[in-house]
This record gives sequence, structure tokens and C-alpha cells, in this order.
Amino acid sequence: MLKYFVSTHRTQGERDNDSNTIPGTELVDLPGECHADPDSPICGCARSFVGITSRQTSTTAEVVETDMTAAEYIGRFHAGLLALGWKDNAETRNGVIDAAVDLLVLAAMWPVGTVVERRGREIRVRSFPDQS
Repeated sequence: MLKYFVSTHRTQGERDNDSNTIPGTELVDLPGECHADPDSPICGCARSFVGITSRQTSTTAEVVETDMTAAEYIGRFHAGLLALGWKDNAETRNGVIDAAVDLLVLAAMWPVGTVVERRGREIRVRSFPDQS
């Protein structure tokens, strides 16, 4: 079983600058940052996850688990970038692998149902799943 992050509306609104424009639930990546201020009123890059397919953003993500393989997960990342017009070359493939593996390692740290937020280069738990 593979744990990974998807967009979520759970816990949205806990911060004044929360947002989620991703339709439904989607695999997410971490976009690059043009600055390090997660509370910037101008740009949300330092507080957002980005949908692999929609390229929309969310300030929260949730750990889920399925029988998807790591190779399938990496393939989805790769396909999303190719759909955006990225070149299918070694640099893109290696970047996809690095980003996907980093996210898989992070997601593996928490139980399924954990909601996280991004604060600059830090991913923090916002809500653990109910243990009832």
C-alpha cells in the first residue's frame, strides 16, 4: 500500500489565507517558491500545494493510501508535466522522480487521514485523523 498526498477541503478556513481551487480530490505536488513568506498577500506559492492535473492550488493536503505502486504514482506526476508541455527528457524525468519520492517519504510519516499544511519549506500537521 502506498501513502501519498491529495488535495482536501478538510480544515480549510483555519487560517485567514486558506484556499482550495482544486476541483475534487487530486494528487498534489509542491510548486516552486518565488519568496519564502507563507503569509504573503501577493502570492500563495509558499503556502500552497498544486494539483498534478488541474494545476490549481490548495493550502491543505491529506494523506491517503491505495494499492497504487510507486512507479504508477511517479508516472502520474510525469504525465501531468507532459500535459503542460514539458519536454520528455532526462532532466524532466529525474526531477519528477526526485519530487515524487520526496513527497512519498513525507506522506509515509503520518497516518492515513492526516491533514497537512505548507508553511514555506516546512510541511506541518494541521489535523490528525480521529482515533475513535
